[in-house]
Amino acid sequence: MRGDRFFAMRTGVHRLPDGQPARFEKYELGSLRVGSGKLALSDPIFLQNTGVVTIPAGDYDVVATIAHVPESYDYGLTRPAYLSLVLSGEPTDSIAPVKFDEDFSESGVHAVPAIAGIPDLRGISTSQMSSVSMVDAEAIGPGLPVNPGTWCDTVISPGDGTGWFERMDTENDGPLGTLLTKLPNVKDGENIAILIARPERIFPVVQTLDGQGRITGVHIDLLVIGELSEKLQAFDGQDEVALSDFSLAETRTDKTFGVQDRETARASTGVFSRLRNFFRG
Repeated sequence: MRGDRFFAMRTGVHRLPDGQPARFEKYELGSLRVGSGKLALSDPIFLQNTGVVTIPAGDYDVVATIAHVPESYDYGLTRPAYLSLVLSGEPTDSIAPVKFDEDFSESGVHAVPAIAGIPDLRGISTSQMSSVSMVDAEAIGPGLPVNPGTWCDTVISPGDGTGWFERMDTENDGPLGTLLTKLPNVKDGENIAILIARPERIFPVVQTLDGQGRITGVHIDLLVIGELSEKLQAFDGQDEVALSDFSLAETRTDKTFGVQDRETARASTGVFSRLRNFFRG
């Protein structure tokens, strides 16, 4: 993979696959504890069925790279692009498919279509709830209720404002659509990092390496920008409804659909609802 076409943790204005400019920012979500050295990657709905990557045990910074797109794309105005675990501050020399642990990842990992042109490239899938996560694989069992069938109703989305997804729909814990939080039943601070993503997709997972071939980071590529987005033709362009509404707002002189009304519409719709509406490809 070409380093100049990989944008994890890069900032500034970069052009999306359709040629439009977007402003990229990186958000440091905090430190993820991976005491077992087994990093689990999945949609948080699928924590009983993850892909696992072996890394040195430790606590590592988690970074979300998010694109701020033109208003004509959708009312969300942001598109999460990468979820990254930073293992080292050494400069990146190369990028390659991550090496999943075959003992743990048989059903939690999916092949990325060959059109990507990269052998052995694999990724993780998202559900209709549309998000990706990183967590210590050995913390999932003791950290969550015994019965996985209860996780959604008691931890992920109980509907009382305390669930992971409800908290991601606010800025109380970080940028909208992100969350770094402790697992509910752990004693040593094991936690989980979550980033909203498009629903029902397979997102490639890659690793960055330094000049000595040592892993410096694990990155879930959400296919918003870069080489893989282009090769897989995975980019969702400007939304026809949002584009027509934006054009109408620009040409009308009254305030029936002015900027204030558009801001109100955005604020009244949660992150997950917006992205399910507009990332429906």
